[in-house]
Amino acid sequence: MFNDITTVTLTAAMRGATMRQTALAQNIANADTPGYKRIDVNFEGALAKALETDREALAAARDIARPTGFSSARERALDQVRPEIVRDGTTTVRVDGSNVDPDNEMSELAANQLAYNTVTALLDSRFTQMRSVIMGR
Repeated sequence: MFNDITTVTLTAAMRGATMRQTALAQNIANADTPGYKRIDVNFEGALAKALETDREALAAARDIARPTGFSSARERALDQVRPEIVRDGTTTVRVDGSNVDPDNEMSELAANQLAYNTVTALLDSRFTQMRSVIMGR
């Protein structure tokens, strides 16, 4: 019941946004550390690829009339989506060798918080729908 594409995708997006929030906070905390290179989290590309795999699996399942094959492929593809920490090797923006721009990090942090709040609200709505179906309301 909790393995539908919407719930699994939103859960994967929440994992990525949570990890990005931690990375951005670490960047801000180390903004004055000489030589520190900022980090970010890459998960959107992997999530998009898993969803594309999902569409291909759906088409294959329709062709052979076995929707259970779609469910397995979807769960496998989305379960393998793992946020990846990447070190930003761009040119340093400061004299001390750091490439952390605190203003940019704060902006990224705010944008990520909005994305996280959106995913949380969508998951809450999804679970409310499921609860309504289960309760018969």
